[in-house]
Amino acid sequence: MTMRNAVLGLAVGGLVLAGASPAQAVPEEAIASGSVGSVDATYDGESVAVDPLAECATDGESAADSAAYAESGFLEFGRGTSTCTLGDDGVASAEVEGKLFRLDGLRPYGGPRIRLTNYSAECGTTENGSTASFHIGGLSGIKVPSSLPPNYTTTIPGRGPGAPALAKVVFNETIVPDPPDGSMTVNIMHIHLSPDGPSSGLGGEIVVGSVSCSPF
Repeated sequence: MTMRNAVLGLAVGGLVLAGASPAQAVPEEAIASGSVGSVDATYDGESVAVDPLAECATDGESAADSAAYAESGFLEFGRGTSTCTLGDDGVASAEVEGKLFRLDGLRPYGGPRIRLTNYSAECGTTENGSTASFHIGGLSGIKVPSSLPPNYTTTIPGRGPGAPALAKVVFNETIVPDPPDGSMTVNIMHIHLSPDGPSSGLGGEIVVGSVSCSPF
């Protein structure tokens, strides 16, 4: 299924998480960070490691951009940008935007090509919580509902009866601590390769679009 200029995952938008205990002392400065993607995987038996692309942080580089990155036959990230800010009002925010993501590495194993033509995510802090939202456009290779709830997960089966899964894909991956403290991380898409166990040729993880915000 191909989706053009669709906005998905807005169920996350406006989500406010519980803050720290009122008994806590004066809070530290709010923080935010983001990147357009990262890779820690194995393809065709070879390691593929990509540090976070276009990585920004309110306590580091406030803005970043990345050139297109491709690993032949496996995957491609288009150009990306990120911006992290801490306002005079103490509000921290992060915004990332990517122009393309394509995963071809499942095709030799009988799987689909997964593609996004564009994607973006943002988060911001409130007095004692965080909010986040994201957008994806031009999705193909996977069928998903028009509105993606947090941690929507789909599995890509292997070739043939009884074959292990090729990948588990989590959309709108929303990570909060337990108990919640107001912080959150949202990954637009988190791909787990060969999720049922090690494979001689394919394994590891790919994150597409990630933002994190914490009010403290």
